[in-house]
Amino acid sequence: MPSAAVNVTDFSRGLSEFLNQVQYKGVVLDIERGKRIVARVSPAGQVDGFPLHQLDALLSKGPQLSAADRQSLAADVRAVRTQLRTKADSWA
Repeated sequence: MPSAAVNVTDFSRGLSEFLNQVQYKGVVLDIERGKRIVARVSPAGQVDGFPLHQLDALLSKGPQLSAADRQSLAADVRAVRTQLRTKADSWA
């Protein structure tokens, strides 16, 4: 699927033409403000999700917990799980 980048000013001035490109040609537009992409316009019904196989790489780039914080979080999760009550299965 073709894609293009356009700055906010040009997009606002040529909105109708850009929307025609999206609707009839299937172009995906990245709207830029300065050097950053702030929005994406794509054809309706198009699913533009995040590839699941890249999730580990994404999470590894985020903030990391220290060993003490990981242990504390695990203890908190265990404590919450002991408080959970399961509902009776109405289908059983």
